[in-house]
Amino acid sequence: MIFNIYYINLPKVYEIKMMLDNMISVQKEVESDKKIEGEAHLKAKLGLNILDIFKFGDVDGGGSVKGAGAKKVIETFEIKTTKSVILDEVVRNCRTVKDFDNLEEGELIKLDNINLSLENEDELRIVKFINSGALKDMMIPGTNGFDINGIFNSMFKDYAYKIKGEVLGDSGKLLIKIPLTFESEFESSYGVDDLFVGRVSIVGLYKGKIKIDQLKNSFQYFQELGELQNFIQKTKPNEEEEIQESHYPIDTHKDFVSFKSSGDSSDYHYIDLLAIVQNVNIKGK
Repeated sequence: MIFNIYYINLPKVYEIKMMLDNMISVQKEVESDKKIEGEAHLKAKLGLNILDIFKFGDVDGGGSVKGAGAKKVIETFEIKTTKSVILDEVVRNCRTVKDFDNLEEGELIKLDNINLSLENEDELRIVKFINSGALKDMMIPGTNGFDINGIFNSMFKDYAYKIKGEVLGDSGKLLIKIPLTFESEFESSYGVDDLFVGRVSIVGLYKGKIKIDQLKNSFQYFQELGELQNFIQKTKPNEEEEIQESHYPIDTHKDFVSFKSSGDSSDYHYIDLLAIVQNVNIKGK
C-alpha cells in the first residue's frame, strides 16, 4: 500500500511497530553469480605435404577445450527508516473496516473514505491568535503586572483539535483529536484545513462511544469556571455587593463571551488517533 501522510503520532506508532517486530533492517546485500562458458576447437597439421601423406607417423592433431568461470556480483543497499516505513508495518497489521459494527475496544483499525470537519473552529482560531504572541507584553490594569500571555500559554498546553468524521455509506460518526503544538503537528507542511479537502484514511485504536463534551482541556475548564463565577456574581443579593467607584462603566447585563465547542448530545465513535493518510493510487497497480 502506498500512502501520503497528513498527520502521524510517531511515538505511538513506533511503540506499536516495535511490539509487532522490533527488528529494523539497516543494510541488505544481493548476491548474484554470472557463469561464463566457452568451447574452442584446435586443429593442426604438423609437417604435412602431398608426399608425406603416405608416410606413417604423420600427425594430424585436433583437440577441443572447454572452460567455465563464475563472476560474483555483490550489491549493497542501505535501508532508510522513514516515518512511512514504520507506519506501513502498523497499517499492514490493521483491520480495515467500513463501519463500526462488531468492533472491540482497543482494536487496531483503518477506516477509509472519511470526510472530516473541525468541531471547535471558533475556539481554535482564538487560541491560535492568542498563542501567536498577539498579547505578548500586554498588561491588564488591576492585575499587578501579571503576564497574561504566559497564563494563556499554560492553559493551552493540553489543547487539541477536535475533529469529527463521517464514513462513506455509514450513518455512524467518529471523533478524533490532534494535540496542538503551535509548531508543526502536521507532516509535509500540511495544515489542519488540508484535512477537510476530499476524503482521507484514519489509522488508530477504537475506544468506544463518547460525547464531544467528554474531551476536556484546561482552557475549557477555566472558561466554565469563569462562567460559573459570572453567574454567581449576577445572582448575589444587592446588599452583599461592594460599592466601588470606577471611571469605566460596567455593563452588568453583558453575558460572558464563550468560544466553547458546539458539542451536541450525539454519541461518537472515538478513535485514539495514530495517523491520517491519503491513499495513493498508481496507474497499473
